[in-house]
This record gives sequence, C-alpha cells and structure tokens, in this order.
Amino acid sequence: MPLRWFCLPILFSAFAVVAQPAQAEATRQQWLTLTGDVKLDEDDTLSANLILRSRPDSFEIGQRFLRLGYTHALNDDVSLTLNYAHVTTVVDGGSDLFQHRLAQSIAVKLLPHVDGRVQLEEVFGVTGSDDVGLRFRPRARLRQPLDSKGDIELQLSEEAIFALNDTDFGQASGFTANRAGAAVHFDLGEHFAIMPGYTWQLVNRSGAPLRNDHILGLTLEAHY
Repeated sequence: MPLRWFCLPILFSAFAVVAQPAQAEATRQQWLTLTGDVKLDEDDTLSANLILRSRPDSFEIGQRFLRLGYTHALNDDVSLTLNYAHVTTVVDGGSDLFQHRLAQSIAVKLLPHVDGRVQLEEVFGVTGSDDVGLRFRPRARLRQPLDSKGDIELQLSEEAIFALNDTDFGQASGFTANRAGAAVHFDLGEHFAIMPGYTWQLVNRSGAPLRNDHILGLTLEAHY
C-alpha cells in the first residue's frame, strides 16, 4: 500500500475527533514567524525559525520559540524532518518558564496540491518538572497557485494536536488543540517570501471551558 494512502485515514480520522462545539471563550493573538533554510544538497536542508507569539488579547510577547531543523527528502513525494525547539514563556513579575521540544515528522504528497504530515513530539526539560510529554500532531495542507507563474499561492491547513500521556507540568492525555489556517504566500524574488494569514485555534483546557483563539499571523521567509 502506498504511504500516502496509509497517511490519509490517519489524518482525517484524527480531524473528525476534534469536531467540538464552538461555544467557548474567545481571544485574539498575533504570531510573527521568521524562518530561513539552506539547502545542503539536492535532498538535505537545514532550517531555523524564530516564532514570537503574543499573549491573549495583547500585543505583548507571551512566548518565544527558537527552532532548528534538518529535512531529508526520500523522493519527490516523501520527506523526513527532525527538529528541536527551545520555548520560553514570559512571566510577569517572576522568572520565565522554559521547555524543550524534540519532534520527528514525515511529510507526504497526497494529491497534486495536497500534502500531509504526521509528527511525534516530545516535550521535556519543563521548568520544575522531570516528566516528558508525548504529543501526536497530524496535519493536512492545500497549496493552490493563484497566478500562472506560481508566485502567489493560497494555503489552507488543518492540524490536530493530541497529548499521549499525562504529566505533572499540566499535560492531560487526549485532544489538546485544533488549528485551521488560511494564508496567502507571496514569492519576493528568488530567495525571499512573505505570508500573511489567519488561524483559528480551538484549545481544550483541562478543568476549564474550551478556548477559541483568533490569530493573525505573518511569516517572513529566506531560502538559500
């Protein structure tokens, strides 16, 4: 069985689980992503990302992500990625909180303009805890060119996040969050691109009502 047909039921059965009522607390956020990558050869790429996320209903920075990644293409349709992220959560009047994330993912081209990704993520080194949290993150994405040259592209994405275990730093097993996004990607010459977008995030909070996050995003890219 081709790998793409194995991934399809995993992705869409996962998304069916997250059909939750929309009655929830709502917040507004802004996310800025600076990303760059360098091709080592035809199949291997190194990447680095800086992600700044605001606090809910504020322009103040609430979280900072510094992520480094390595991707190896097995062929034109399948690639493997290993990445590490250092995450800082800003705390007013106290010490910032830190955590580390290690992730392994496989991305598969499912259809001419559709790709899927399944990712296993380990969260560790959380301030005040020795536990390791495991998370499963399937995602599907549509990439539709909007012009004849392919310089402008509509991207629609759907990602679900599931916790696979309970931890003493607050992770509860089960559905954690769902992200549905829409963005327009503009190529700015050979090496640069910009992508404004919107993401609706549904967060399942243990012992609290669901939370709807309405997120305006901007991604700035450099490719070499």
